[in-house]
Amino acid sequence: MPVDAGQIAARRRLGAELRRLREIRDMTGEALADLLGWSQSKVSRIEHARTLASIEDVRAFGVALKLPKAVRQELQQLATEAAGAPGDWRNSSRMGLTRRQQDFISLEASARRIKHYQPALLPGYIQTPAYARRVIEIAGASDVERALEARLARRSTLVGLDAPTYEVVLLESALRWRPFSYPEMREQLELLATLSSRPNVTVRIVSFDREQTTFVQHPFMIFEFGGELPPEALIETTTQDLRLGDRDSLKILDKFFARLTSSSLTASDSLDLIWQEIHAIENREEH
Repeated sequence: MPVDAGQIAARRRLGAELRRLREIRDMTGEALADLLGWSQSKVSRIEHARTLASIEDVRAFGVALKLPKAVRQELQQLATEAAGAPGDWRNSSRMGLTRRQQDFISLEASARRIKHYQPALLPGYIQTPAYARRVIEIAGASDVERALEARLARRSTLVGLDAPTYEVVLLESALRWRPFSYPEMREQLELLATLSSRPNVTVRIVSFDREQTTFVQHPFMIFEFGGELPPEALIETTTQDLRLGDRDSLKILDKFFARLTSSSLTASDSLDLIWQEIHAIENREEH
C-alpha cells in the first residue's frame, strides 16, 4: 500500500518536532538513545523521517523527555496521521505487525472497556513470551523480534494502574491449540489462570459440552471509551484487518458478543476448565 503525501508530511513534522523537543532539553541524540535503550541510529532515523515512529516509540520519547501530557497526546496523534487513516489495510502479520500494533496501542491508550472474542488463539494480552514468539513465527512475520517486543508490551494494558475492564470470550479450542511443548503450554495456561483472577479481567469460555446457538468465525475487539467518544472495533480476517467505527457495524458486533457471552461458561466455571486442562497436561508430562 503506497504512502501518500499527507502521511509523508506528517512523518516529517513528527520527526522535526521530536528533534526540537529533545534539543530544547539540551539532550543529545546519543544520550536519549541510552535512556531509551535504543541505538543512536534509531533516534536519528525517526527524527529525520527515514523511518516511521510507532505510537509506542512516540510514547517512549514523551516519557524520556518528561513532556506534558497534552504535548504527548499531540505527538501520538501526529504519529497516527503518519501511519495513515484508519480503515482497512493488508494483514500486517508478514510485515512484523507494526501497523496493527500501532492501532491496538492507539485504541488501548484511552479505552475504559475492551470486549474481545477469540475463537482460535489465546489473546496477545495473555500470551507468554514463548507462545507469542511461536505464533508470530507461524504467521510469517518478517521482523519477529520487533513484533514480539510490541506484543509483550501490550500486557501493561491489563496490569497498569488505570487498566481498562477486559472481557474476553474464548472457544475451548483456544485452550487445546498447542503450538509447542507440553511444559510450555502448561506455563501459558497458568498465566491465563493468573490473569483471569485479576479484578478487571473476565475470561469466559465457550465449552465443547454446551449446545451452541451462535457463532462468529473471525476474532474481533470492541473498544469503549466512555463519555461522548463513540466506540470502535477491530476485526481480524485471514487476508485483511478492519477498523470500524460506524454505528450499525458496532451494534451487530455488540449483539454477537452478548450472545457468545450468554452461551459461555461463567467466569468461575471457565477458570475451573482452565485448571482442568493444566492438570491434564501435567498428567501427559508424567507419562
